[in-house]
Amino acid sequence: MRERMKGASLMLALLFAWVSATHADEICPSDRAQQIHIGAQTFNVEVAASPKESERGLSGRSAMAAKSGMWFVLPSPDWHGFWMHGMNFPIDLVWISPARQVLGAITLKPCAGEPCRIHKPPSPVAYALEINAGAFAGKTGDNVTWSCTP
Repeated sequence: MRERMKGASLMLALLFAWVSATHADEICPSDRAQQIHIGAQTFNVEVAASPKESERGLSGRSAMAAKSGMWFVLPSPDWHGFWMHGMNFPIDLVWISPARQVLGAITLKPCAGEPCRIHKPPSPVAYALEINAGAFAGKTGDNVTWSCTP
């Protein structure tokens, strides 16, 4: 009887661990993400969730650490535009759908003069990820997840 109880307890513990792991991103709000996962890549991120944070983005910074980025949580799925005003280094901009899939990515250079061009996504986006130029190894359709603990 004790062996059966131990076995049942072990099975319940394993089931709980599996459920927790498979649904971890569902209990981690997107605006509190600390890491973004796309395929085999993971990026440590700062979050830009407010309109003010989104407008400023990475502007004014001289560089960004490797495997780092800025995670934009947009107010609603739409054709949100991004520009390179005040940027000092090139980036990869990854567009992400409301269904958490990569819609596309482009490499952008700092804006050389005014007015700065506004770059629009290929379809409505709910999120965007800015990382160092050349760092994105994913492709359109890749799933995107996040976690709140590094």
